[in-house]
Amino acid sequence: MKVVFAKNIGFCSGVKRAIDIAKISLKKDRKPIQFLGNLVHNEKVIKSLREEGGEIISDLGQVKSGTLIIKAHGISPALETKIAKSVLIRDATCPLVKKAQLAAQGLFENGYQVIIIGDRKHPETEGIKGYAKNQALIIENESQAKSLAKFKKIGVISQTTQNLDKVNQILKILKQKGNKFKWVNTICPEVLIRQKELSEILKKADGILVIGSPTSANTTRLIGIVKKSKKPVWWINALEDLKKQKLTNISILGVVSGTSTPDWEIKKIKKIKKYLKNLK
Repeated sequence: MKVVFAKNIGFCSGVKRAIDIAKISLKKDRKPIQFLGNLVHNEKVIKSLREEGGEIISDLGQVKSGTLIIKAHGISPALETKIAKSVLIRDATCPLVKKAQLAAQGLFENGYQVIIIGDRKHPETEGIKGYAKNQALIIENESQAKSLAKFKKIGVISQTTQNLDKVNQILKILKQKGNKFKWVNTICPEVLIRQKELSEILKKADGILVIGSPTSANTTRLIGIVKKSKKPVWWINALEDLKKQKLTNISILGVVSGTSTPDWEIKKIKKIKKYLKNLK
């Protein structure tokens, strides 16, 4: 079996930045070091942060004195105002998510009905919605777009990890829903590069191994692209998961990952490349 690893694999720049902020904070900032929700969507990362002394909390009512790290997905400004001034805040919001937040805010302040193309219950989408005073509408699919009423002005942005083809299909519908239409492209370039690279690998691979957490939105998009191609796909989060898989009848195996997949897990899997090659 020939194994083709994607060039863009492991942590993206936004995730690396968030983890760097967390690691420095864990060493230098006043304790306890608390994370409002999971810093990124990967269980291996969260486990490592806990082992270094980090505490994961689910709401601001649990915040003690010390340090609070805001996750890479960001939070709404309303939540930020509820954080006690005595708490040291380290903002690990991805710069591209922050761009989407500010785009939503700008559109709302200029009288647009803000529409977010994204997953309704995803923390990033919820945070972006907060920047439009929670008045933004979240659209997950074409059917929901078609059911919208018409507005004078529509301003559209996207969750940063959305699939470009899906977004373009929804945009075609939304353009008919406003007398004035404005689209601000907030899809992460790194996510797009990985989606395009996967499409290229699919042209030559017989099957794809996707590495990433089931909780990761951008990893889920990669799975969707492979399924659409009708080629076999195996989804793992770590090396130990790979050993449970049966990769058979594959001449060329493509390997890709989500943007929050730990670099150390990628290295472990690359080390057993000879094992993969020997599979029939």
